[in-house]
Amino acid sequence: MNRYLRAISAGVAATTVMMLVFLFSQVQTRSQLGAPEAIARFVGMPEHHVVGFVVFSAIGILVWPVVFVLLRERVVGRRGPRDPTVQGMAFGGILWIAFLILGTGELTWPFVILYLFFTLTGHLVYGFVLGYVYERLT
Repeated sequence: MNRYLRAISAGVAATTVMMLVFLFSQVQTRSQLGAPEAIARFVGMPEHHVVGFVVFSAIGILVWPVVFVLLRERVVGRRGPRDPTVQGMAFGGILWIAFLILGTGELTWPFVILYLFFTLTGHLVYGFVLGYVYERLT
């Protein structure tokens, strides 16, 4: 199996697990925090949550895994940690920072802490699963 197909397979697993974390956050906050809504706002279609969900899924399955593989081989592999799960979690942390900068809308105070917690957890879990599954498929 070539590295890009492994990456996309890992992206399917990682995105699925991340969606479960975000689904749990939706239940716990009674739909006050929404990743699809944030993505829909980012792409300029705030009323179309389905578009946000499709973009979220496509990027998580196709784009970020390929970027992870390229960065892992060119940057992290030379100087960074060797454990693929640690590499994945570092990558997820970078994605979380970008998500906070680009995707965060207006939140009321009690939900800011939950939003930070659930989005960080989701991104770290995404990176962990991405690195783990990618390495296991090698």
